Amino acid sequence: MRRTLVHVALPLVLCSACADVQAHPPLLPFAKSPPHLQGESSAPRMPKEGDTVLDMRLYYGLPILQKSLFWDGNGEVDQFGVKVRYLHHSSDLVALGAGISLMNFLLGGADVQAIEAEGVGRFYLHSEPTWGAFLETAGGFLQATDAIPPGGTEWNFTFSWGAGVDVPVGDDVDFIAGATYHHISNALGRQNPHNPSQNEAQLWVGMALRF
Repeated sequence: MRRTLVHVALPLVLCSACADVQAHPPLLPFAKSPPHLQGESSAPRMPKEGDTVLDMRLYYGLPILQKSLFWDGNGEVDQFGVKVRYLHHSSDLVALGAGISLMNFLLGGADVQAIEAEGVGRFYLHSEPTWGAFLETAGGFLQATDAIPPGGTEWNFTFSWGAGVDVPVGDDVDFIAGATYHHISNALGRQNPHNPSQNEAQLWVGMALRF
């Protein structure tokens, strides 16, 4: 009797197990796609909503004499420097933040150094996985070691706007480049002899780190 039960029950158990395996097959390693291994680089991508960006750039400023748009620009001082900006993407196409610039004005004798603090807005006009184009605007305050432009004051307000390109080159690393119109003025008035404001075109290149 016991042998008969074994002969009947064993095939039933084996058939039940086979049916369960067919209904719920085991997950095999790499069955769908290999997992992302630690340290493995992901494909380059453009910034997206939620990203924080550390933007670092080198620039050279060329003065634009006399009238430029709506602001006078009588200063004739070349300058160069480094800009660092911290931006947060509130959307894929908009980033807001603040920046610091360290500047050196070439006066032909003793140079003048300055530091500029500014608020920054970046707005992408085009964005695809391999590159993007954006407009950028900023406004802030500049403090120098001497009057800049010469005949003015050591302090000035600043305003700028420009355009740039953003090209992802690695895992959360972008190459950036562009041109910026930059205005320096102490806002004492057009007729004030101590307000020789300056307009300049800043050409720049840099890199951006995303985290």
